[in-house]
Amino acid sequence: MPRDDFQLMDEEAGAAVASVLVPEIATHVRARKNGQAAYREELIHDYHGATSLMARLRSTGDTGTEALVALIIEEMLGEGDNLLGNQLIATENGELRDASVISVKRADVLEKVMKAIQSKQQLEKEGGIDVESPSMMIIFRFFISKVKDVFKRMDTPDEQSDLFFQALGEVTENWKKELRAEFEAMKGR
Repeated sequence: MPRDDFQLMDEEAGAAVASVLVPEIATHVRARKNGQAAYREELIHDYHGATSLMARLRSTGDTGTEALVALIIEEMLGEGDNLLGNQLIATENGELRDASVISVKRADVLEKVMKAIQSKQQLEKEGGIDVESPSMMIIFRFFISKVKDVFKRMDTPDEQSDLFFQALGEVTENWKKELRAEFEAMKGR
């Protein structure tokens, strides 16, 4: 291992520095050597009780911009909560200056969340439709009511109508995700 400036200064001064690793620290050093990314992933999981942001994005199977923005917004809100916790701890410890600084940083994070939400809404508008909007729900309910009207006009027995709507509910269980995917595919054409 190459010697650094501190080691050279220690030798010139005649100082001997013992290198001792606490077993717990040695385990972490070995873990980092075995895979920095794996070790980092383990720390994130231990801290948040969840997988990393990238792993969560990959696990959704939705790689669209909207899914990414939604996940980032969620992460930013979590960081806002972390800052609030830090602010409360600082206040409790009588560190009012630190609490004030943290408060300002938390306000910045929340402002960024608000801007990210506005950006997400703008993306959805530019993409053609916001499947989460109240307007979309009105359209969906309107369509379902028209289907019910058709069944009534055809004098369809209630059992058949019920079976149809049960099957429709099963087929459209993930309709919002599927509709987003359709819009993403349409943009790519």
